[in-house]
Amino acid sequence: MDIRALLRERFDRSDLAIHAGKGYSQFTNENGDLAWGEAYILMAYMEMYRATRDSHYLHQLVAHFDRVLANRDDKRGVADAYAGKPLAGWGATKYTRGAWHVWIVHTGMITLGPAEFVRLVEADRWLQKEFATKAQQYRLHIEQCIQDTEPYWRNGPGADEGYYYSPHLKDALPLNQQNAMGSVLVEMWRATGSRLYRDRAQRLAYFFRNRLRTSDPRLYDWAYWYRLNGDGRGSEDISHASLNVDFAVRCIVDGLVFTRRDAQRFANTWLLKVRRSDGTWAGEVGGEEDGSEYMPGAGGMWLGLCRVLPRPQAQALYRDVQTAFARKTSLTAVEMVGVARLLRYAFLG
Repeated sequence: MDIRALLRERFDRSDLAIHAGKGYSQFTNENGDLAWGEAYILMAYMEMYRATRDSHYLHQLVAHFDRVLANRDDKRGVADAYAGKPLAGWGATKYTRGAWHVWIVHTGMITLGPAEFVRLVEADRWLQKEFATKAQQYRLHIEQCIQDTEPYWRNGPGADEGYYYSPHLKDALPLNQQNAMGSVLVEMWRATGSRLYRDRAQRLAYFFRNRLRTSDPRLYDWAYWYRLNGDGRGSEDISHASLNVDFAVRCIVDGLVFTRRDAQRFANTWLLKVRRSDGTWAGEVGGEEDGSEYMPGAGGMWLGLCRVLPRPQAQALYRDVQTAFARKTSLTAVEMVGVARLLRYAFLG
């Protein structure tokens, strides 16, 4: 069995192992199961379709997301503690000391795979024969989700920047929490042509890029959270950082703010700071701490950079992540994205 067949078999076996193939799609998000479990499975299905062109994975996404939509807060009549009404999103109590709140990062994570589905179907007349109706439905549902984030949008603080405000934190959201939604905006801009979505994504991209540290011109370093007073301490962990890198990759592909030179710097951050000569990984993008708890899932998410890197860098990143996955027997939801990307970019191995 060749490597591609092995990776596909590994993915399918892991998919079936998580609640008999239903993942976390029948859960509510009260404890974050949809945002930090099911969301990755939905993303992984999209990666598997791109790697195999087998519409089975699109059917899987549809079956899962239909169940997830049925548990959206406005369908269940559960009011957000800050909005005072049910929102088009999936609330949780785990992160707010018991108050029910729809975090924008959760909305972004859960809708990202489906937003990719909408964009894909809109651009492919063959897929439209089978999935056009479902894509149109998902477009409406995702736009409802985006609309309910609008009260928390702010332009600034820089002239070209924008960010999402958190009523719970009473400040800008951490970078990864904003940029998870930014990735959805990129996909939905391309799917719908909405200039508003493009503007929001571009402003988030500037907010992120303007805060990247460049003390070493070969790479980037950045903090987990930049408060509006300018404070941004330490370096972000490689897991949350993967969401920011993933957003930057989407921006590069679609010509927003970031360039392929930025991609090389992100890759060097991994290759020169995160990866260590002894075969271990740092836990932060600045090279500090132990990253074993985040691996191989975080590495699999960073593999999105292969879309926009020169081949030698892409190969180095791919082989590093491939090595990390070789040490794993069973897979979590986030690690399913990594296996799907290993399959998608198997030609680099």
